[in-house]
Order: sequence, then structure tokens, then C-alpha cells
Amino acid sequence: MATYQPEIIQTFANRLYARAAVTTVTSALLGILIGLVVTPHLFQVLPSFIVLRCPEWVVPVILGLMGLGQGLERASVLKLQAQTALCQLQIEVNTRLIRESGSGASQKP
Repeated sequence: MATYQPEIIQTFANRLYARAAVTTVTSALLGILIGLVVTPHLFQVLPSFIVLRCPEWVVPVILGLMGLGQGLERASVLKLQAQTALCQLQIEVNTRLIRESGSGASQKP
């Protein structure tokens, strides 16, 4: 039978926070990379009056910002999962302290 190990929950939360930081940067860089790959092909298809007015760096920057936004959203979800795990851990610690002190149900509000 498995035993309760609070350090596993803490390690899990730490990993989620690390993934959140990496996810934001990775998504932004991926957006820029896709923009760099797509821009030459996109400029071949677009009408010439648009191509002449739009510098080549605009598409990678826009896609990079879109990737950053997506990465921040994913990071928020990961941080929320970490906070949920830490909240459950703290509830268990508080409950254990109350139970060990013997003043759990006998106290009146």
C-alpha cells in the first residue's frame, strides 16, 4: 500500500512552475520561427503593393506575439494546477495539525 508523501506534491508543483516558464518562451520562439519560414512563401502569394509596404520582419513579430500570448495562457493553466496541488497539500498539513492537537471537533465556533 502506498503511503502519503508530501514531498512528491511539492516536487510536482515545482516542475509545473518550471514548465510554465519554459512554455512561454518556447511558444514565442516557435511563433517567430514559423513566421520566418512562412514569410517568403507568403510574400510570393500576396499582391505586390502589400509586399512593398510590409517589411519582412512584421510577420515573424506578429506570429511571435501570438505565440507569446498562447504560451502565457498555457503557463497560467500550469500555474493553476501547481497552486491547486499546493493548496491541497496545505489543507492536509492544517488538518493534520488540528487532528494532532486534539482540538478538532470539540471546539465551538
